[in-house]
Amino acid sequence: MNENKGKEIITNNPNQKPKPVKNNNEMKKKLMKVMLIVLGFLVFLLIVILIISVVSNGNKSYEEIEKELKNAAIEYYKVQSGLLPREEGETVTVKAKTLADAGFMKPLSELRKNESCSGRVEVTKIKDNIVYTPYLDCGDNYTTKELYKAILEQGIVTTGAGLYDMNGEKVYRGDDVNNYVSLDKQVFRIVKVTSDNKILLILNEIDSTMSSYYDDRYNPIKQFNSGFNDYKISRIYTYLDNLYNGKGEIQLLSDNDKEKLTPFNLCIGKRTPTEIVNNNTVECSDVLENQMIGLLTVSDYINASLDTNCKATTDKSCQNYNYLELKNIDWWLVTGNSLNNYESYIVKMSGYIDETTTSSYKKIRPVIMLNNNVMIKSGDGSVSNPFILK
Repeated sequence: MNENKGKEIITNNPNQKPKPVKNNNEMKKKLMKVMLIVLGFLVFLLIVILIISVVSNGNKSYEEIEKELKNAAIEYYKVQSGLLPREEGETVTVKAKTLADAGFMKPLSELRKNESCSGRVEVTKIKDNIVYTPYLDCGDNYTTKELYKAILEQGIVTTGAGLYDMNGEKVYRGDDVNNYVSLDKQVFRIVKVTSDNKILLILNEIDSTMSSYYDDRYNPIKQFNSGFNDYKISRIYTYLDNLYNGKGEIQLLSDNDKEKLTPFNLCIGKRTPTEIVNNNTVECSDVLENQMIGLLTVSDYINASLDTNCKATTDKSCQNYNYLELKNIDWWLVTGNSLNNYESYIVKMSGYIDETTTSSYKKIRPVIMLNNNVMIKSGDGSVSNPFILK
């Protein structure tokens, strides 16, 4: 009796652990489940890679090929440095076949299989920089497109806001135009496309600290520090040079931005407040050559207005239908008043042009010139989808 009772107590001992057979089986099941999930994921990944490989046929993207062209040209001219352009604005060209034959890249036929493509790299000397611009032509499938071509595709208009053909140039006019370009540091507006397809840009919004005198030197005529309206020797000329070179708190342009620019002739001729010739012939009677940055002329501001009453320099109607107008800001134009040597023109906060003493402290709205070989990556020029450059 006691022996059976003792056995019963031992058998029903609550502290006794059961054999771990069941737990081991559960762990094996869980491990198998995890392995199956991982295996399934790997199979799925291999299928995706296979599909991509079949669809792309092993081809590189067009943008990747353009980068290869550029990098190959850079390496090629490290060896063939004697072939680099030496004069300002000079351009030399190397074909993709030459780069492939020299071993700096694969032939285009291997980079885009079952597709007929040609390519080249144009190498241009701009100031102290050598700029490499790749071109790829794969027929209807893809062609590298310059920004000026994308602009011209918007079409020329004769009424309403848009792109007008004026004086051999393509000029944006009106108060609602798709002419926004986003650079690395700032957003600009396209003023016009020149006769040689270069693109004049003006800063869209002015930084609150971007201000200067036009000039504040002592003027013997006024017997005061009224300054002079000769742009070549002005304070504002020095200010803009420092701005371009990044000397100061404001970073207007990145090094990548600067590679896309080209020198231009800045028209600094003076005009009267009643002048009605607005094709820049008056302003271009005096030119400062090879500038990388400057200010807008009176003619360019007037031409942006669609108001038919905007004719003379200081006509107040020029504020109407004009995308260049900025509310509540006075900003300098490059043009001086030809009636004296101490006044230059500003765009008033109301949007019309007026003359003021050069010693006045006003906002700066710089202009720059994009080269005609600058390529577009995306965008349609609208404020919500500005042109993005390669």
